[in-house]
Amino acid sequence: MARFASSRRSENLEILSYDVAGHDNRTAVAVSHFIFGSVVRQPVNGGMKEYRYPGMIEKDGVVWLGQSVFLLVPERATELRNYLESKGVAYGAIRVRTT
Repeated sequence: MARFASSRRSENLEILSYDVAGHDNRTAVAVSHFIFGSVVRQPVNGGMKEYRYPGMIEKDGVVWLGQSVFLLVPERATELRNYLESKGVAYGAIRVRTT
């Protein structure tokens, strides 16, 4: 995190935290796949083929701070907020500036 923040000195960053309702497993799984990616294994020609779908966490400008908490550049923060809003997921965000 320190390296990420120091490499973006004087930039606006955002700490974003979200909370999926405990009873909403379908949304929790969808959010998890969006953020962390997923792997699907399919039988192909008598063998198994793996399809990997990278998540948001692998994009530049995203740092995972802890459970459901991320440090993001503005573009990624907007992307995550928009996704969470589309799923009806509660979130909170704080803008920070590194020095």
